[in-house]
Amino acid sequence: MRSPRVAGTGTGDVGAGNEDGSIDIVIAMDAQRTFLRMTFADSARTTHHTPDAAAVTAAAETAAGSPAHAPWWLDAHLDLAYLHLGGPDVTEELPDPITRGVSLPSLARGDVRIFLGTIFTEVGVEAANTPWGYRDHDDLHGAHAAGVRQLEMYESLERAGRARIVRSAADLEACAAAPAGSPPGIVLLMEGADPIRSPDEVAWWHARGVRVIGLTWAKGSRYAGGNAARGPLTAIGRRAVEAMDALGILIDASHLCDESFDGVCTATSSRIVATHSNVRALAAPIERHLTDAQIAEIAARGGMIGLNLYGKFLTTGRPATLADAVQHVQHVAGIAGRNCVGLGSDFDGGFAPADCALGCGRPEELPALAAGLAQAGFNHAEQTAFAHGNWLRTLRAVMHDAERGAVSRMSLGR
Repeated sequence: MRSPRVAGTGTGDVGAGNEDGSIDIVIAMDAQRTFLRMTFADSARTTHHTPDAAAVTAAAETAAGSPAHAPWWLDAHLDLAYLHLGGPDVTEELPDPITRGVSLPSLARGDVRIFLGTIFTEVGVEAANTPWGYRDHDDLHGAHAAGVRQLEMYESLERAGRARIVRSAADLEACAAAPAGSPPGIVLLMEGADPIRSPDEVAWWHARGVRVIGLTWAKGSRYAGGNAARGPLTAIGRRAVEAMDALGILIDASHLCDESFDGVCTATSSRIVATHSNVRALAAPIERHLTDAQIAEIAARGGMIGLNLYGKFLTTGRPATLADAVQHVQHVAGIAGRNCVGLGSDFDGGFAPADCALGCGRPEELPALAAGLAQAGFNHAEQTAFAHGNWLRTLRAVMHDAERGAVSRMSLGR
């Protein structure tokens, strides 16, 4: 996840550095946190055209009448544990669908069968009083405890039969093959690595099920600079990347500043993904979004990019439409191919459903996005690939590679 964003403030998932407004964005985060506490409890490149917004809306309405043709979804970024700890209970129907759209029942209705569930923690004195917060980057035990609290929430869902943690390629295939309405599969994603007290502890988190790690959230970490707190990949960051590579843990680049993105690319030749990042050329020119060169680098490594549906990350100066969201998909596809882009909605990641692309602010509305892609020229197979196939292929490859690596290390007595 990210830190709390406030519905209607336009601040979003914090963004930039000093030259481009990050000071205002970081200040706004205090208001975002207040809002949350009040609200939740103290494959080939294809020539494409830009879809007309009205046509996308009409296509979405048509698709809504034929759900049998809609694909199921793999969402690469949902802050379920963070939302649960802030309340209300994500296992129940939401009491106020205006401020929140994500719950296990809503995910079932939207046919989201697999998602990357985050372990999100936030640094700062005020955040330290929340279930997800810790005092500062030297507060190793506070950060660790905040991360474990969310890990245990996912484990409790699994024990109760409400979800299945995806630890292996076999788990992934089982969740993909399960019928609609089955407990969803959750791939654990750590968003910001400060809960890992040292690179030596990466193995402990892997043993508990974490399969994807973003080295930083916006505010930076001991491991890397973030999009609102720039800096290099640090020495322990390089050691953490080595530890992740050894275990086959996937790196999420979504909140890396440009300098740290370059540092990660230098430190590893492994796959990199951006689970919930959009296109800098189409949105605000801030380091929260990906440059065309970064998109190409992720694609060259066999990675993936997940479309973030937060409106302020799709356009500026007006409410975002589904056509804006489709433009971001098309832009990525034009550089990387249609096999390198999927969904990373970030639903409810500190903003309300109404702050997303118009008509697609909750899981039940995802068929409208597929309809928008259809109107833009994506055939059914390509819509299905966007909805789940591309992420499924990438995660399957990562997990198979990790499992083969484990066998190899065992055979060598390592």
